[in-house]
Amino acid sequence: MKSSSFEQAIQAQFDCLTKKVIKRAAKKYQRGIARRLKHETTFSDISDMELNKFGVHDTYSSDYTAFNVLGMEVQVSDDQLSKALKSIPERKRNIILLSYFMDMSDAEIGELMNVVRTTVYRHRTSTLEEIRKLMEE
Repeated sequence: MKSSSFEQAIQAQFDCLTKKVIKRAAKKYQRGIARRLKHETTFSDISDMELNKFGVHDTYSSDYTAFNVLGMEVQVSDDQLSKALKSIPERKRNIILLSYFMDMSDAEIGELMNVVRTTVYRHRTSTLEEIRKLMEE
């Protein structure tokens, strides 16, 4: 049985319409991929500093050694440094911890500990030398 010209016209229209739909769907898919590529990046392209911003690092009391310095807690995570700090006198240890871990100046430390600034400086420099020797052993 031969199809009529009307049926052939309907088939041609349907064929044309399906081709348009497929072409538009493919274009939409390509645009979506291009849009994602513009706004997304792979993890390998992100620097370590940027990656660290997105995560959380848990700290536990077993990961550091806590020193009580004039009512303030100072945490030291390096075990070798902690051992060296434990072996020096408390007054010198407090000066080192306040200076390098609490970012205080010699004058501020002297005012806090009721000693002159030059004494703080002398203790700090001599204690650093002691710590260096202890850590080299």
